[in-house]
Amino acid sequence: MAYFPFFVDIEGKRCLIAGGGTVACRKALTLMDYGPDIVIVAPRVIPEMERLIKESGGKITWRCREFEDTDLETMNFVIAATSDEEVNRRISIWCRERKIPVNVADMQEECSFIFPALIKEGDITVGISTGGSSPALARYIKKQLIEAIPKGLGSLAQQLGLCRDMVREKVDSLSVRRSIFRAMTEEGIRQGEFTREQAEELIERKLAEHEK
Repeated sequence: MAYFPFFVDIEGKRCLIAGGGTVACRKALTLMDYGPDIVIVAPRVIPEMERLIKESGGKITWRCREFEDTDLETMNFVIAATSDEEVNRRISIWCRERKIPVNVADMQEECSFIFPALIKEGDITVGISTGGSSPALARYIKKQLIEAIPKGLGSLAQQLGLCRDMVREKVDSLSVRRSIFRAMTEEGIRQGEFTREQAEELIERKLAEHEK
């Protein structure tokens, strides 16, 4: 079954990851780009996870013990990635009882959300899912898309975002706004950037055309 791709701001949200192995480390590393506060619960962690914790600047904390259901308190979402399937299943049940979104590694039927293959560049994020049916295929699609997406689009997205605010301030007409946004995007892609000066010039030209 296909999953609907909700995109959610998780900066500053509290995430619990149960487990300290390779899968848990990979999930933590991916999430770090999006700014949540992560709590790792595991009696042991692999060296890569320990290094990630030390280099996180306090964004990742480690509770060095087995998981307890009280660990779920104040958490916004949870990832169960221990090496024990029964523990992961219990975590899923506890989360569902508390209405906490939960992802369980390699157990799609226990997930209330899935972890897609991600491509991130600046403010641009592409999520790829096969509905859990073939993670290998999702990784293949990710590789193809990485090769197809032009470099620098993340920086361009930030520039266009700043210009977008200016357009909203200066242009009341929705149709003119749409025309400006389309032109900004097309020109930005063509030349690889779009400056504030170009935005001001474009706004003046489009408003003049609209008044004719």
